[in-house]
Amino acid sequence: MMDEEQDRISNLSDDVLAHILSFLELRDAFKTMILSKRWEKVWTLTHSINLNNKSCVRRFDQRLSLDKEIRRRTTFINFINGVLFGDNMIFPVKAFTLSYYFGYADFIRHRHSPYLIKWVDAVSTNDLEKFDFSISIDCTFPVLNMPPTLFQCQNLVTLSLESINRVLICFDVLETACLLSLKYLRLVKVRFEEENTLKNLLSGCPVLEELYMEPGDTGFKSIPHFYFISPSLKILRWKREEGFRGYFVVKAPKLEHLHFVEHSMLGFSMSVSPSLVSVVMDIGSSLGHHGHVSVKKLFQGISNAQKLEWSTHHTFMAKVELDNLPEFCNLTHLKIGSCQDLYFVSSIIQHSPHLKHLIFDKDHFISGPMTWSPPVPVPPCLVSHLETVEIIAPEGQTSYEIELILYLLHKGKVLKKMIVTPFSCMDLRRKLWESPNAGGCKIVFSDFPAGGTSR
Repeated sequence: MMDEEQDRISNLSDDVLAHILSFLELRDAFKTMILSKRWEKVWTLTHSINLNNKSCVRRFDQRLSLDKEIRRRTTFINFINGVLFGDNMIFPVKAFTLSYYFGYADFIRHRHSPYLIKWVDAVSTNDLEKFDFSISIDCTFPVLNMPPTLFQCQNLVTLSLESINRVLICFDVLETACLLSLKYLRLVKVRFEEENTLKNLLSGCPVLEELYMEPGDTGFKSIPHFYFISPSLKILRWKREEGFRGYFVVKAPKLEHLHFVEHSMLGFSMSVSPSLVSVVMDIGSSLGHHGHVSVKKLFQGISNAQKLEWSTHHTFMAKVELDNLPEFCNLTHLKIGSCQDLYFVSSIIQHSPHLKHLIFDKDHFISGPMTWSPPVPVPPCLVSHLETVEIIAPEGQTSYEIELILYLLHKGKVLKKMIVTPFSCMDLRRKLWESPNAGGCKIVFSDFPAGGTSR
């Protein structure tokens, strides 16, 4: 009985206990100090601050009066000030995670919230390894300017800045950053005014592997060019569906994965990356028209990809340039989403000799004048490599699209399976049933890609 009642946890070393507490929100870790004298200082050894103030904001707790919101907010701010500057100071801080939700009390008492910048500046030392900062507000509030010390943390590995509702975070790197250990960088709804900020930031990240940027509606209005130049970058993700019109230049020789969503760009060019594996391009522009970036220049940079997902929105692609696409010699998987011109489909299939899997995703063609002419000669992939074709189209197909699908079925000498989703595409279903198979291809009709009836 004595052995069973023994306090084994308290006998663990300080390092082990601090590691366990580091997984808790800091206020919960702080509460362990009342357990016994042994636990009084253990929470300060975590070197980690993980906090959010949802419980201090009325929009998350309707039972709060304004007075209670102010008191809770004051208690929260005093707690962090005590942790960073008081007798129970956590030092050094290696991980800082803060999700701050602005409430009405912030708006009334501290409109400029200087305490937030003070906290960021306090933890921005060479001991910092992880920094994850997100803020949210429903009303008008001044933009927070991140201190330059944040971009000089030499041991920082992960850096994430996020505004949840609107652009609230701003920074400019006027001199080269010194983020020598940074591998992951995430910027969501942030803004900077100087065009060289991105250059200076990336040039100071010699081992950066992943970059995610989602500017939001109002970020970067005054910046005409974006340069993604990094000798170490492996993953680049950009997402913006409206608002910005500019040019993008990517020079990342080790890039493996590119995910690029930009519906109003003026230009895009990318240096060839020998290690490129997958590319997702969801773009809107007038490619190859009125002096905008050429189609060939766009595709040249991604021609090494093994997997490609392609969507365009209200985009004109000049036929003369589609005839001169580069060869996609490594491409085995192709997924086509929104696309305005069937000729593009013909052209990219013609230039993908080793294509094995082809998917037409839902709503894959924008309504408008389209014509279909079978490519001449027959694309090499249809003769020797294309094995599966999948059509996901809840709205059905036009006559031109059906001609394309029947062409793939007839000319696919090694085609093993064609999947049509959903099962209710009656016109296509009837024509496929009546069509002679090429090489014994199995045709599957399904409400889901994995199942259904087959022929």
